[in-house]
Amino acid sequence: MNRWFHIALVNLLMAAIIGVLLRAMFLVEIPFIRFRPWLHGHSHTALLGWLFIGTLVVLLHDGGRGLLTRPLVRSLAGLQVTVICMLVSFPAQGYGMVSIAASTAHMLLSFVVLTMLWRSSSNWPAKGSRLLVRAAIVFYLVSTLGVWAIPPIILTGHQGMEIYYWAVQFFLHFQFNGWLWFAAMAMGVRWAERQGIDLRMDRITFALWVVSAIFTYALAIAWSEPHPLVFATVSMAVLLQVWAAVRTMAILRRVQRIAHDQLPFTVRLLIGLALLSMALKVLVQAGVAVPVVAVMGFTIRHFVMGFIHLNTLAIMTSLLLAYALVEGWCDLSRPASRWGILLLTAGIILSEFLLFTQGTFFWAGWGLIPGHYLHMVVAAALMPLGIALLIWSGRKAFGDRSSSR
Repeated sequence: MNRWFHIALVNLLMAAIIGVLLRAMFLVEIPFIRFRPWLHGHSHTALLGWLFIGTLVVLLHDGGRGLLTRPLVRSLAGLQVTVICMLVSFPAQGYGMVSIAASTAHMLLSFVVLTMLWRSSSNWPAKGSRLLVRAAIVFYLVSTLGVWAIPPIILTGHQGMEIYYWAVQFFLHFQFNGWLWFAAMAMGVRWAERQGIDLRMDRITFALWVVSAIFTYALAIAWSEPHPLVFATVSMAVLLQVWAAVRTMAILRRVQRIAHDQLPFTVRLLIGLALLSMALKVLVQAGVAVPVVAVMGFTIRHFVMGFIHLNTLAIMTSLLLAYALVEGWCDLSRPASRWGILLLTAGIILSEFLLFTQGTFFWAGWGLIPGHYLHMVVAAALMPLGIALLIWSGRKAFGDRSSSR
């Protein structure tokens, strides 16, 4: 599993390098780059190459209890091939025959691997991690309905219209608020279970998370349909989400002491960053329930990008790296690993700060912060540097056969 985690890290490195190039386009002209196709390459590689494969590897590894079977290796290899195809084809042609075929193949293969994850969780506690990971899988399947809806929408001449963007947002919403959100909780609960701690989520809290995940989709359509009923749905959903978060914080207190005693300082910092970001995400979505804030949030691109990166980098990437450190996949005794974690984390925090600060300046009518785009390039450049150091420090792990046991 170590090997596949580092392969996923390579995908993150490629996505991060493209991210730097996209930021640099606001400073200098780069002739061979078309912004939109390269952005699709960046987002697909990050979401499907890093987050999907990385999350799968962590959940299937299960603290060393999971087995790297031949069907699993073949499926992961197939997923990686599709990621490489998307990485090359999206910048070259945008949405074209190759990129669409690769995306479709990735989705079909993901169903196979998620079936393996469903089966591997059969022995997990029914009211704990098994419930959460299976909810994550269901939400992943639900999210793909948005993708399957896009071809008919295009064929009926509705591309670029509201319904087209609703389908795209449907996929993204249930990826971030369903699949990845419940997978993150499953990782934490499963770690606690392996330590002998009962961290099961009661029915009310679980139901609150599920219901709020479904109805906060109204946030994604509020920008185009500012109807009172839509905002009423949003308000109800975010209140349920805040309630779920408060109840979850009470549950987390059960593991606070043992986590402090057993986890290294760097791991605790990464988990702390992830938990703080999860709380911020809930608060941001609660704020968007206010119509004026909703318009601001959906019309200022810096806020949109900041929110997306809050989910993908500050929450999920931090948790995945924390797991890698616990399992020894990234060795903190090596200077390259320590510097890699430091640079990557600094890049994430600085980028989020710059995005939300500049977004606030735009909202207040204060204009562009002097040197903002240069600052964004510098912050973005810290991330591939950190990722490259992590990959370099873990290069010997590729030959470690015992890591897959």
